[in-house]
Amino acid sequence: MLNNEFLTQFIQNEYVRKGLIALLVLFLAFFLKRVVVGRFFSLLGKIAGKTKTKSDDFLTENIPPVINSFILVIAIYIIASLFKTDISHPLFKKIVDNVFLFLIVFVVIRLSFVLIDAFVILLSEWTAKTKSSLDDQIAVVARKSLKVVSVILGILFLIQNMGYSVSGLIASLGLGGLTVALAAKDAVSNFFGSIVILVDSPFKIGDWVKMGSVEGVVEEIGFRSTKIRTFEKSLITVPNFKIANESIENFSNRDRRRIKFTIGVEYSTPPEKVETVISGIKALIEAHSEIAHDFYLVNFTTFADSWLEIFVYCFTTTTNWKRYLEIKEEFNLSIMKLLQKEGVNFAFPSQSIYIEKTPEKN
Repeated sequence: MLNNEFLTQFIQNEYVRKGLIALLVLFLAFFLKRVVVGRFFSLLGKIAGKTKTKSDDFLTENIPPVINSFILVIAIYIIASLFKTDISHPLFKKIVDNVFLFLIVFVVIRLSFVLIDAFVILLSEWTAKTKSSLDDQIAVVARKSLKVVSVILGILFLIQNMGYSVSGLIASLGLGGLTVALAAKDAVSNFFGSIVILVDSPFKIGDWVKMGSVEGVVEEIGFRSTKIRTFEKSLITVPNFKIANESIENFSNRDRRRIKFTIGVEYSTPPEKVETVISGIKALIEAHSEIAHDFYLVNFTTFADSWLEIFVYCFTTTTNWKRYLEIKEEFNLSIMKLLQKEGVNFAFPSQSIYIEKTPEKN
């Protein structure tokens, strides 16, 4: 009898009931996370694995953690709501509600990030099939822009639902409109700079470019800045508004690379030998499969101070820097062998000094 009364009082105790409800809520949350969400998305993952697109695989992998976070937040809020009625202080209730609101907004923003990434993956798969590089760069900018918009909307929603007036906040900013405008000047300039880059398309990701003192390979084009990896492996971030007003040299857009140099032979070289050397160099150009044959120049151009100067001007058919240097080396060695074969010597700066004998005085 005593045990039954104790059990009855124990069960009727408000805190005990709330504790049991809290345990039940945690159990249901665990059940939903592990059994319902886990098995459901595991099944969806198997179906997604059979499709060609990667966006559905991405969704089935990344949405479950977001849903699990949402379930956990709801469970915590329900448990907190059970006990917040026991605390009469209004500040505690307000803190609980605001924390819950913040967590919900955080989860929604996180979900929006996953959906945006999935959309960009799908967009990238489509743009990969097109010849234009503009749409590939738009996909990169779209990811960042949509995420920024998502965060801004989440913050505004949070501010509004915490009891603050968003319209009043915006109106108050109008008092310092000039200050805000000056502060936002670079941001607006960078945004329009990115639009110019995307529309004009002076370069794309992977291009070797030079702008001012910066030279390297474009790694990323954002709505605020462009990242360039230099040949020293440093990563340089250049604001887009500067790029929009800068002269850009795109080395990757070349269809060939230039070879340009002069050869100096001794003044004692007979004219016939000079002609033979010129003809021989032209023959070397024609014989090389990776030197362009449609246009080249080999001419005796100058009587220099210490040599007869032969000008050589041609192009390689490759733009690859490593292969370009190899072709240039092959060409130079062939010219050296040609001159050696013809008995023609390279000249070097020299001076002839004539000593005049002074007549002896009687």
